[in-house]
Amino acid sequence: MHRRKLRLAIEEHRNPSFFLNPKISLLTHIWVVEEWLPSLGLAMYSEHFKSQLVDGRVLDTLTKKDLEKHLHVCRKFHQVSVIHAIHLLRLVKFDKQVLIQRRSHSEHMDLDPVVWTNQRFIRWVKSIDLAEYAENLQDSGVHGALVVLEHSFTADTMATALGIPTSKNIIRRHLTTELNNLIQPARMSLEAEAVFQSQKSRKRNVGHSSASRTGSLGHSFMRSYSRGTLDRSDKRYTSMRGSLTRALGLKMKQDLHQSISFQSSPLTLKEGDGHRRVKSQGDIETLTVTPV
Repeated sequence: MHRRKLRLAIEEHRNPSFFLNPKISLLTHIWVVEEWLPSLGLAMYSEHFKSQLVDGRVLDTLTKKDLEKHLHVCRKFHQVSVIHAIHLLRLVKFDKQVLIQRRSHSEHMDLDPVVWTNQRFIRWVKSIDLAEYAENLQDSGVHGALVVLEHSFTADTMATALGIPTSKNIIRRHLTTELNNLIQPARMSLEAEAVFQSQKSRKRNVGHSSASRTGSLGHSFMRSYSRGTLDRSDKRYTSMRGSLTRALGLKMKQDLHQSISFQSSPLTLKEGDGHRRVKSQGDIETLTVTPV
């Protein structure tokens, strides 16, 4: 992990224009350990992240295998929690100021739950008259990005995290209603934004490909026009005559006997021509060929 961190920092230093998230360098390993992990309710992994010096660049490359092998995040639920938290950072382009601002706007209103921290969800559970179960979310790994971005996360998942018994049907139904009212608009908003970005990207790609095709056709046309099509056909005709002359040269007998047989003398030369080599098509009066 240390080697990866060093390599990523060197690559960004060499080619800063290649990196889409210039703010990522401001996410130090200290911020990850002291602020980011506690906000997810995963402070128990702080020591492992600290020993590996995980900063913003390294976060952007983490996989579930890395979490289990290098950072000792073995519980699948916690792995998914970290992965979605990283995805949220990508959504805000690793700009922690944007993240802080969005969280402050939703601090006292039930808005923008995708950025909610673990502590904010505990307060929300208390606000819907389930205070007796709220503290069970402490250090559970439940946060806004997990709840909104993970579509398999349902009211039953939240009830299990809160420790609500399955026999408490009324309480569970109440939780289901409140949770759906909270997260469904956020999910629909994110899906609409994703569709918009996809269409925008598709239009951009179509524009580039059209320009590329037009440029290619124009270049090909200008190239063929400038070189002269008629000149090239004349060259092919000259080349054909030369090839025919060479084919009927000194090695004519050897080549022709392998493919054709002659009924009569294969060549009749003009009178007065003392050479066996045919120099042009005009020297040939008749040529009778019988296919084998």
